[in-house]
Amino acid sequence: MGEAQRAEKQKHLKDMQRTFQERIQQREKALQQLREAMESHKHSAQSAVEDSERTFTELICSIEKHRSEVTRWIRDKEKAAASQAEERLEQLEQEINDLRKREAEMDQLLHTEDHILFLQIFQALSAPTESADMPNIPFSSQFSFDGVRESVQQLRDKMEDFCKEELKKISDKDIVTWTRNDFLQYSHQLTLDLNTLEVRECLQFEVFSITG
Repeated sequence: MGEAQRAEKQKHLKDMQRTFQERIQQREKALQQLREAMESHKHSAQSAVEDSERTFTELICSIEKHRSEVTRWIRDKEKAAASQAEERLEQLEQEINDLRKREAEMDQLLHTEDHILFLQIFQALSAPTESADMPNIPFSSQFSFDGVRESVQQLRDKMEDFCKEELKKISDKDIVTWTRNDFLQYSHQLTLDLNTLEVRECLQFEVFSITG
């Protein structure tokens, strides 16, 4: 190999060396940018998780608060109706006792043979009672809290539908992800002299590295 040919080869080699140095710098820059992007992505995900946990915790607390309010309202209504019912029970029991007493007196009067006594007692027994009408009943055996239960179930269904709709919106949001092309955006194709075998082999190695 002559000196001229050696010098030419050395020139090509130095050009290749500079090219590879530039490519190393490009990839080091891309590597740093990728690491920074991954770290940012990691922090963003962690922040989203913490915010989601906090929001769902607040939502659970709010639902628990409303659950307690509904339970307390039902119990208050139950106690109020039960108190009225106890008063009616005592009234009914007293009226039954009074009616039974007068009914027994009537039965006894039916068997008396003293006409004067019969007329006297009959007049007393014929006097109207304080109230012949049935007292109002605060609730019947058919009364229930079915309406409340249905309302709560409707609330549950609406909340589930709302959550599904909002979660679908969240899942449909585009999250910035890195594709293979993004990873290679800093690795530009270099225009090299393909007349030498050394350059051709280097390009083949580079293509293999990228596609591999």
